[in-house]
Amino acid sequence: MSRSGILLGALAGSVLAGAGALALGANALAERTVRVRRHPPYRHRLLKVDGDQLVFARDRATELPGTYGVAWPGGHAVTGDVVKRDASTVTRRLERVQSGTLLAGKVALDHIDVGDPLSAFGLDFEHVAIDSPLGPMPAWVVPGARRDAWVLLAHGYGGSLASALSFLPLLHRIGCTCLVVGYRNDPGAPASPDRRYHLGASEWQEVDAALTFAAEQGAAAACLFGWSMGGAIVLGALERAKRRDLVTSLVLDSPVLDWRAVIHHVGRSTRAPRPLVTLVLSLIERKIDAPLSELDWLSRPSVIDVPVLCFHGELDELVPCELSKRLGAALSSTVELIIDPRAGHVGSFNVDPLSYEARLAAFVARTLLEPADERAGEID
Repeated sequence: MSRSGILLGALAGSVLAGAGALALGANALAERTVRVRRHPPYRHRLLKVDGDQLVFARDRATELPGTYGVAWPGGHAVTGDVVKRDASTVTRRLERVQSGTLLAGKVALDHIDVGDPLSAFGLDFEHVAIDSPLGPMPAWVVPGARRDAWVLLAHGYGGSLASALSFLPLLHRIGCTCLVVGYRNDPGAPASPDRRYHLGASEWQEVDAALTFAAEQGAAAACLFGWSMGGAIVLGALERAKRRDLVTSLVLDSPVLDWRAVIHHVGRSTRAPRPLVTLVLSLIERKIDAPLSELDWLSRPSVIDVPVLCFHGELDELVPCELSKRLGAALSSTVELIIDPRAGHVGSFNVDPLSYEARLAAFVARTLLEPADERAGEID
C-alpha cells in the first residue's frame, strides 16, 4: 500500500539533480515538496505482459514480496507475489485488471483496491461533506454495527479516499463505523489558499472537523488511523483538536514523525550537500508558514498520551523505520510497534494482510470498542 506515495520519491530524484545549483535549486526542491500531486509518479518499468504474468525492470520496489496495485494513466491492475527474478527483471503474477488496458510502459505501484466501498466490497456507505475552515470536505461514512465507536482514516501525500479501501472490510467486520477523511487539495475538496500541501501543519484541521462531525453523529470514542503524511495529520489532530477527548487510540503506518529527519534522510540517501538540504528545510517552513518543529513528535512524545499501534517496514526507503523505533523506545508502555523486515513504505498490509488485520482487530477492540462500552455505561 505504498500507493499513498508520499512526495519523497519525487524529492529524492530532484535533490540529486539540483545539488549543483544551491541557491537556484533549493527553492525548486522546496516547492516540489509541497506541490499538490494528482497522480502517482510512474517510476517503475513494466517490460512485458505475458498472459497471467508481469515482467518488471528490477528495482527495490518491484522485487518486494506481497500484493500491490499497478497504476498507469487510464487504468489499474493488481499484481501478486514474485514468481521469479534475475539480475535485471522481476516476474510477478497478474491477479486482475480492474480498469483500462494493461500494456508495457511506465507504471506506479499503488494501493490494491479502487472504486468506493460499495463497488470494491459491497459495503454500504454515504458520501458526506464535513464543514471545515476552508469549506465542505468530501468524506465517506461506512456505518458499522457500533455507531458509538468510530475509526477516522487519513491518507498520505497525493492520496485520495480510495487509499483507505483495503482497511475497511476488517474494520466493518469487527463493528466499527468508519469515516474516511478528505482534506484540503484532495480531488473534489477545496484548495488551500496557496494551493500547497502543508505536510500536516494545516491539514489536521480537517481531522478536527471530522471528530466534531463524528460526535454529532453519536460517536462516544474514536481511533485515528493515519499512514505516511496522514500520520503527521492525525498526530496534529491529537494535539490540537477540539474533540480530542473522543480519541482513545492511534493507528499509524509508516508515519512521518519528524519531517526534518525524513528530509535529511532523503538528502543522505541521494548524497545531496548538507547545505542544500538545510536551505530546502528553511524554505519549506516559509512556504507552509509553520516551523517544522511543530511536526516533530519525537522531540515531545508526551503529546501522544493514548495507546498507539504502529506498523513500519524495515525496507522503507522514504520514511526510515528508525523513527518509529525511536517512538516505541520513548513510549514503550503505550506503543505497540510492528516492524516487518520484508515491507517497504506503507507496505506491511501488502506483505501479510492476515497478520496485519489480526493485529489491527485486536488493538481496535481493546482500545476503541471496549472504552466506548465503558463510556456508554457511564452515561447510563
